[in-house]
Amino acid sequence: MTNDEYFKSQEFKDILHVYEKGKQEGVSIYLDPNDLADIAEYYHLQGQIDKSVALIDEAINLFPGSSAPLIFRARIELLVNNDPFKAEEFAEQVEDKTDLEYHYLKTEIMLVRHQDREANRFLLDCLGTIDESDREDFYIDVATLFADYDLIDKAHEWLMRSQLQDSDNYQELTGRIALAKGDYMQSQHIFNDLVEKNPYSGSYWNHLASSQYMSNEIRESITSSEFSIAINPNDDEAILNKANGLFALGNYEEALLYYKRLTDMCPKEETGEMFQGITFIKLNRLKEAVEHLKQAEEIAGRDSETLPDIYQTLAYTFSSLGESQQAMAYIKKAEQALGANLNELSVLRGHLLMGQGEVERARESYQKAIYDSDFDPDIILRAAISIYENNYIELAYGFLHTLLGIGETGRTDGYSYLAACCKELGKDNEYKKALKKACERNPVEVRAVLGENIPSTLDPSEYYHYLIEHTDKQ
Repeated sequence: MTNDEYFKSQEFKDILHVYEKGKQEGVSIYLDPNDLADIAEYYHLQGQIDKSVALIDEAINLFPGSSAPLIFRARIELLVNNDPFKAEEFAEQVEDKTDLEYHYLKTEIMLVRHQDREANRFLLDCLGTIDESDREDFYIDVATLFADYDLIDKAHEWLMRSQLQDSDNYQELTGRIALAKGDYMQSQHIFNDLVEKNPYSGSYWNHLASSQYMSNEIRESITSSEFSIAINPNDDEAILNKANGLFALGNYEEALLYYKRLTDMCPKEETGEMFQGITFIKLNRLKEAVEHLKQAEEIAGRDSETLPDIYQTLAYTFSSLGESQQAMAYIKKAEQALGANLNELSVLRGHLLMGQGEVERARESYQKAIYDSDFDPDIILRAAISIYENNYIELAYGFLHTLLGIGETGRTDGYSYLAACCKELGKDNEYKKALKKACERNPVEVRAVLGENIPSTLDPSEYYHYLIEHTDKQ
């Protein structure tokens, strides 16, 4: 039984009722540490963070050394407060160092610190001490941990040790791995089967929504997210999935409401603020975008993987506001951030220079990005889009035609920009070919690039015929 299922069970409801009634009446009620940890986790999932922490601290005082309260408290420090050192302090207070949950916590602390090899080695050492009867659970749990941290090859390696191929947990992980590796059809197939078996699993609906989104089945993804939200209105993953779907359909005002809801639910995470900023850019409310992006910058730690994206987006926004010095300052910040992609930043620098009319310096910056990346197609596409957005249509067309216009590339993105260039340059036949591929492969991009011509009620499957008819009438 998953935690979500347990919290809906009569057994848990009875325990919660006894605890809350005792609190209300001021009566001392004995509950074991596992029950108290469960209630604290339930409060946490309901968004009652202060109440959850107060309860778990009380449980730690009542049962010093007990695994469940200490491990849950450590995870709050690790995952909510982003403090692996404080998490380790709580972990070391656990008396039973053979507890599997203790092993998982120690592993997770290493993964947060990006000590992937050490974590795998630690788990392999643990494997020799685990009872045969617990090994199947151990394989699945470890694979899940690695999947949670996007270490997909390691997740697959540990999953392959399991013999329980028909179990729901095994199938869920198989679906997650397929999703991470880009096999969206397999992932959808697995999660469709799983939600049929258990339609009350928010996790299954969330993964189905993600696989549908990546397959450009945006409306279906939103529907799956809504099922998950109905199960748990405080599911931040479901809220984010729905917001992303609405954004992809161009419903920016409604998407903004869900990104704000995400921010209110997770105030210590920068994701909601960052996406609010990006949405305000789409609404051409640039000063509001800057406010939210700066808030995201303040929340994000210096090791945050999102920080380079926040800096780049701020640079782009300041450029659009005509504040070139601020824009360049944020490019420099981005260059110094952990995990920065210097080639992407060279493209962005070129974008800003092009916007200032310094075409030759911009061209040099684009060339540097392309050469330094060893002609990476993604960098070439970024440069082409930047040039297109600066309204140098023929130059953008040259890049895009070279990248996409000769033979079959297998790419899903870029064709909308090629179609837009062809339309402006009067290349009608090439426009229709590029538009057809764009609509088949990436209708989200079609709406982003050509969205002003597309009614918001139109289904993505109808984009091509609508745009062709619309073009012919012009």
